[in-house]
Amino acid sequence: MSFKKPRLVILNNNYPSKENLYGDVFVHSRLKYYLNDFEVVVIGYRPLEKSKKYNYEGIDVMNFSDKPSFVKCITEQNPDLMGIHFVSGWYFDSFLKHLKIPVFIWVHGEEALGWYRRLYYFKWKTAHKFAIFALKNWVQLYYVRRIIRFSNKFGNIRFIFVSNWMKRITETDTLTRIKHFSIIPNPIDSNLFQYHLKTPEQALRVLLIRSFETHKYANDKAVAAINLLRSRPIFKKMTFHLYGKGKFFDKITASVKNDDNVILHNYFIENHQIPSVHKDFGIFLCPTRQDAQGVSMCEAMSSGLVPVTSDNTAIPEFCEHGVSGFLTRNALELANAIEQLASDPVLFARLSRQAADSIQSKAGHNVVIATELKLLKEGYQQT
Repeated sequence: MSFKKPRLVILNNNYPSKENLYGDVFVHSRLKYYLNDFEVVVIGYRPLEKSKKYNYEGIDVMNFSDKPSFVKCITEQNPDLMGIHFVSGWYFDSFLKHLKIPVFIWVHGEEALGWYRRLYYFKWKTAHKFAIFALKNWVQLYYVRRIIRFSNKFGNIRFIFVSNWMKRITETDTLTRIKHFSIIPNPIDSNLFQYHLKTPEQALRVLLIRSFETHKYANDKAVAAINLLRSRPIFKKMTFHLYGKGKFFDKITASVKNDDNVILHNYFIENHQIPSVHKDFGIFLCPTRQDAQGVSMCEAMSSGLVPVTSDNTAIPEFCEHGVSGFLTRNALELANAIEQLASDPVLFARLSRQAADSIQSKAGHNVVIATELKLLKEGYQQT
């Protein structure tokens, strides 16, 4: 007698594909491990593309260009339980409030933060666009508040936050208190991002891998730190590699493009290629203005790179200052931290090992997947 796996429907509007390699890889990284216990299907709403069905590395995906087809497919799939990554407010009245099955909503950031926390997007030239964004954000938070209140009352919807900071800010910005929740970080694939012993020479090699599409990632501060290091003796011994793509790449990197030891790579790296890049470097330069976790930082830590990052939002939950990396507040502190690591091989070696150990214990995929599967199974068994 064969065991029928429970059907788990995942809603995600930016699932990876061959044409969208930089979709929500952190969603795919966990679903691969769900297949042993659940029958998994992903459904997405992508209004700017034609509807299509495809399989991505063993996961069946169905994307729809219109809301009625999207909602109809959810019903036709007859799920035993549901997971949602990046919940959209309109889901609530369309189908969420009618569901009797367990629903798990992963909150990653953008979908549950007030517009006033994204002022780094604001420019006077595009003030009207920001005003539209703020209005849409107000509507989104109104619906998130309704979903939270529904969850508190009926209990079949549970929230999963990737950090304590993310939960606290969601409650603040929606003026609510959430009863049914778990704190589980995005998983870091410890098999893919394996620790490799770093040499003192690699402490002189600094890596940055970031999107340059917005100012969320403080790439401007990273470049400012490199400019500050230029006047210090250690600079000539060092090498900096900056990987990324986006509309601000040329503007942000203009001041370092003529430095012989600053190499610019104006393109994205596929996720499976990143570990081979990690092997050549010792320091991961990753300042940020806002992060609910900092997945790329965590991946670098798992590989043994020492993060030099920012002391804000959720970052301190994953990087401990002076123990598994350096937390900074400005470009000068970034430069000082890089110089200290590059000049002290003993400190660098200790932090490299501790960075890998700490992040694998907090967010290694074996730890995270086991926790998530336990939660999903318990939810299903209670139905």
